[in-house]
Amino acid sequence: MADLSLQLKTELRLSQQLLQTMEFLAASTDEIKERIKSEGETNPVLQIKERNISYNTFSSFYRNSTDKRESYSDNDYKNNDEKEGNWVEKIVSNRESLKDHLIAQLGLLHIESKLNEACEIIITSLDKNGFTGEFPNLLLPESYQCYTEEALKVIQGFDPIGVGARNWRESLILQLRALGCKEQEEDLFRKLIYNELDNVRRGKIDIVANSLKLEVEDINAMMSLIKTLTPYPGQKYSDDYQKYIIPELSIKMEDGELILRVNTEILPIIEIDESYKELEVSLKKSKEKKDKEAYRYIKEKIKSAENLLDMVNSRNNTLEKVGLVLLEKQREFFIKGPIALVGMTMSDVARVIGVHEATISRVASSKYIDTDFGIYPIKYLFSNEITKEDGSSSSKNAVKEMVKNIIEENTSGKALSDQRISDILLSRGIQCARRTVSKYRKELNIDSSFIRAN
Repeated sequence: MADLSLQLKTELRLSQQLLQTMEFLAASTDEIKERIKSEGETNPVLQIKERNISYNTFSSFYRNSTDKRESYSDNDYKNNDEKEGNWVEKIVSNRESLKDHLIAQLGLLHIESKLNEACEIIITSLDKNGFTGEFPNLLLPESYQCYTEEALKVIQGFDPIGVGARNWRESLILQLRALGCKEQEEDLFRKLIYNELDNVRRGKIDIVANSLKLEVEDINAMMSLIKTLTPYPGQKYSDDYQKYIIPELSIKMEDGELILRVNTEILPIIEIDESYKELEVSLKKSKEKKDKEAYRYIKEKIKSAENLLDMVNSRNNTLEKVGLVLLEKQREFFIKGPIALVGMTMSDVARVIGVHEATISRVASSKYIDTDFGIYPIKYLFSNEITKEDGSSSSKNAVKEMVKNIIEENTSGKALSDQRISDILLSRGIQCARRTVSKYRKELNIDSSFIRAN
């Protein structure tokens, strides 16, 4: 009799649908448009109709906002409806440098002084791709090198995801981690990115699948997700790159009430040709071999089209849920502006919606919201809470806005010192150290000798 033995085996199978959903949530509007276009070219079941968007529609979402804190009047657009040819000029152009973008985010953190300085040194030493090079510790003076790993962890949590990596491979891993990949999944992606991409380029998917002990469709799904990532995240902040911001959420006051809208108008209309569903039913009943092959083909294409529709709808639904929580928790911000921001974390929003915090992080890092006070990254609405003396709360972004207002409203004819600003804030019930005021002033690009012109 042959010996019988029981063997336990752990096998990880990636959900292709889950990867595609994560991919869609992370993707930019242009990337989704390209995906829809590509699917439409290969799937006869899909009907894709471009929207005819008027200037009025554009003007409700796009604001000319070189200073995103500037207030706008609806009349700015109502008086120019006839100038439809100029609507492009009203799209926001983001030309912020990578250094400024990262330093601004660093300013929102309350961390040890030495660690903060180590972060600043590394940020100013990053190359145009946002990378440190293979030996990041060499970027720091000897007395700061003990902070290398901790500083890198801080920087790698900033937007754009993937900066602070040693190279493009590590950057892709950081971006996958931000998408919520679990440890086992990340390990598989790491092996694929570091060891197997040459085989993928040569079309040797079978060899890659065998090496990673996965199915071919799993490798294809992994590569589809990798293709949505940005190998060189810092380049979009270079001088020769111009990014146009299209807000995907809008929360504005209309007739005395705050109204939330998801900007679905920027994507084409996607429909499934019903005649193919009727053909599928007809072919299913046929006994002919060629009809059975046609049935399988049409069934596959209908399923693919339905998946695409589901992912687009899921993305829009998630954006709407995030918008509703923002509307509730930051209501005063949408009424009074940045000075009324309250402390709010991504975990707070994730808890309400019932999703992973990484999902909110991805939405916040790559999406924008249009308000009556300008266009802001959704991430701007998140910051640590500061408790006032009366027990109420504010956010660091709101305190920074107060510092700006205090400086600009000063009519004494003398520049305000950081300590004086700190004292004024304290008189308003907000404790803000002189050093913190100095940091906020730098982030606001306001010189310590600034005096308001009469």
